[in-house]
Amino acid sequence: MILTQIEIRGIRNLHEASLTPCPGFNSIIGPNGAGKSSVLEAIQCLSVGHSFRTRKARELISHGTDEFTLACEMLETSSDQAHRCGLRRSRDGTTELRLDYEEVRSMAEVSKLLPVKALTPDSHQLIQEGPNGRRQFLDWGVFHMEQQFFTAWQNYRRALAQRNQSLKDAASDSEVQSWDEQLVSTGAAIDTMRRNYTRQLQQSVQSLLKNMESVFHVELRYRSGWSDGLTFDEALAKNFQQCRKFRTTTVGPHRAELVINADDHLAKQLLSRGQQKLLVYTLHLAQLINLHNRSSNLAVVLCDDLPSELDHEQNLKILHQLVQLGSQVFLTSTTPQNIPVQDFLTFNVTGGNLEIRV
Repeated sequence: MILTQIEIRGIRNLHEASLTPCPGFNSIIGPNGAGKSSVLEAIQCLSVGHSFRTRKARELISHGTDEFTLACEMLETSSDQAHRCGLRRSRDGTTELRLDYEEVRSMAEVSKLLPVKALTPDSHQLIQEGPNGRRQFLDWGVFHMEQQFFTAWQNYRRALAQRNQSLKDAASDSEVQSWDEQLVSTGAAIDTMRRNYTRQLQQSVQSLLKNMESVFHVELRYRSGWSDGLTFDEALAKNFQQCRKFRTTTVGPHRAELVINADDHLAKQLLSRGQQKLLVYTLHLAQLINLHNRSSNLAVVLCDDLPSELDHEQNLKILHQLVQLGSQVFLTSTTPQNIPVQDFLTFNVTGGNLEIRV
């Protein structure tokens, strides 16, 4: 998928902006605070409803306005089929989403059609912070690779919420356990899909690191969210009294973890901040490669201040891999970038205004 037209109104200091990007690299340059990153935030909002900086609409809406509105035209490169998407979010919490002029209820319909991957200056937090971010990272890949994942995850979350409410209400054992069958069937499916995807991701990461002449070996390990050697239903039974004590379900895919090791140590303990950032970019690139190999749909890639904390050689390696992907890329920088591709446009951002640089 590529974006052929983007309309932005009311996002941060971009009160009204329009751009017609090229299918390849789109460089967005300007001084700090000019609104470069806001363009990328708007693009991600069109895919998932929120930006890589915040999930709160009121933090994105321009000062003095009550809502932001976004619209885009996009093209499926494999079929030449065009689509149009529009999103409006207001300070009062209301959201309006349209795809091909029809109202849709879930961002998942747009996300499936328009996968977007954001590489940002704080990407190292994927390694440094808790397991929630790593689960989200893993699930981005599984969502775009396995058609049945989203439905399984929705049903799992619904059963989990009901079970947890029963635990909070101190309901009878039979009432709490009445949700176990649905929890186990959907949770086991999620676990299998995640585990298979982790193996695929490991292979792509190793290949990328070898091509980039990395000095460290990386191993990805998936932990289910319950003790090894037990099935999910056995883990629920074994931990039932613990769930009673804490009034919440303490085992399951919602407690899963993606462990990232480098040279047999936790990556966050062994690698420098710059090495962590390079590894995280590699992990994201591996996801994109897997998606492109499995699907005819190409993700849109957002690179916010790519040079940050990477040396010149590392930057070139990342850019080379992005070129090889064949995706549409939006890259922000304070200075023009030298990118050896033919499909290349540069946009200047000054005071919230966007124009093509000649």
